[in-house]
Amino acid sequence: MQQADQEFLHDMVTQLDETIRNLVVEERDVTNRIGPERVEELREFWQQELSEEEEWFFRMTLDYWDKTLIRIWSRSKRLHQTRAEVGHTFMKLNSNKQA
Repeated sequence: MQQADQEFLHDMVTQLDETIRNLVVEERDVTNRIGPERVEELREFWQQELSEEEEWFFRMTLDYWDKTLIRIWSRSKRLHQTRAEVGHTFMKLNSNKQA
């Protein structure tokens, strides 16, 4: 891999880490706003622990802040997955250099 590609990946990691840190702060703010009981209900919904009927009724109760928290969780999950993939790429590069 060329130096420019490695620098791109390094910059990507930096940006991903910064975005993840910002999402953690945003998640904390939203969870404080909506309260621990509602957060727990949303976690059950997010982790698909509700029956189909419960989920249908629950969806009808979602408000702006509920949807915001779910979007944060979704974005955070994608960012962590991307960050892990970039980390694996770096590990492969380092193992190929050492071989």
